[in-house]
Amino acid sequence: MTMNQTNPNVVHYWRLKAFIHCVIFLVILLILFFINQWFDLVSLPNWSVLLIIGIITVQWLFYIGFRPRLKAKYWRYKLHEDQLEIIKGIWFRNQVSIPLLRVQNIESDVGPIAKKFGIAELKVTTASQTNHLPELNAEEASRIQQSIQTSIETSLN
Repeated sequence: MTMNQTNPNVVHYWRLKAFIHCVIFLVILLILFFINQWFDLVSLPNWSVLLIIGIITVQWLFYIGFRPRLKAKYWRYKLHEDQLEIIKGIWFRNQVSIPLLRVQNIESDVGPIAKKFGIAELKVTTASQTNHLPELNAEEASRIQQSIQTSIETSLN
């Protein structure tokens, strides 16, 4: 049984998304730093500031550089005739099998950046939980969504 992998373009999307998050975090840190300098709220030793900068830099290198590639490598999905199977997780693997008869709602989310990359995220909701499929090509996401809806409609008739 072969599982479908995520689209290679998704790695670029995840990296851009991570970069935007890091820039927002950096702006917030700079604002806090300047507020602290202006009002002299907390006096930190130089070594602690350097340690914090080092830890944040390593985290960002992982978050932008390695995590998207690892995420794409280990996320898989397969649409069977009666169930949707999702395997995800980098260190802790999680395999979810969703019977298509239990699906109550399926949503397709496309943000402005994802639209530029031509990808969409599917959210499959059952009575107990919502599962996310990794970002897919917009056409593939639409095909999976139609396939699940068709399968549900035929089983109800």
